Amino acid sequence: MVPVVPMAPGRRRSTVARVAGELAEALLPQRCLVCGRFGAALHEHCLDGLDRAAARRCEACWAPVSHDPGLCGRCEQASPSFDALRTPLRFTGDARRALLEAKFRGVTRLIDPLAALAARAVPLHWQIDAVVPVPLHRSRQRERGYNQAEIAAQVVARDLELPLDPSLLRRERRTPAEAHLDAAGRARNLRGAFAVDGPPPPAVMVVDDITTTGSTFEEAANTLRAAGAATVYALALARED
Repeated sequence: MVPVVPMAPGRRRSTVARVAGELAEALLPQRCLVCGRFGAALHEHCLDGLDRAAARRCEACWAPVSHDPGLCGRCEQASPSFDALRTPLRFTGDARRALLEAKFRGVTRLIDPLAALAARAVPLHWQIDAVVPVPLHRSRQRERGYNQAEIAAQVVARDLELPLDPSLLRRERRTPAEAHLDAAGRARNLRGAFAVDGPPPPAVMVVDDITTTGSTFEEAANTLRAAGAATVYALALARED
């Protein structure tokens, strides 16, 4: 008889929660996160009302600036490893709520409309050979059951009619949570976190759900450039200013 190995309590709970969430998404009618009405995870007019990352922004890292479009003080002193970053939303209000629901509670249907909005924020002059999601470590992806950045990247690649390469970038080690870390701490936390499987194409766009200091994109860009990429763009669904 093959012995039955009991599942660890924490993993059992995460698996049950994920399966329950998937069943709820499949069987229950969608209710808009913002207005509460049925019919969509986010109605178009509710999506339009989310707080946009517009107006005056740094042309490199997309941080808010007080002057006309140009570079922020940080990027004037040291250019980021990526060529440019764009995001349509500020990580606040209902956009923040939607992304946290998607990331930690498995409400992944919220990602599609946000990612479609992000695709529309990509400048026309960006020449992109492949769309690459920021990867989760395999243990964290097993626990969560999905990678929200990969779901977003699938939508972006589809809407822009670009190739998607979800396996090009790999997370080598599981990094601790970064919510309590400053920019320098996040950079140290991520150093050496990524690896590349195979030679990257010349121009890559890396997609993530949320960016704060840009440290994840910095490390991903450094890794891709070291492997041979000439241009690395960054796209997030929302930016925490």
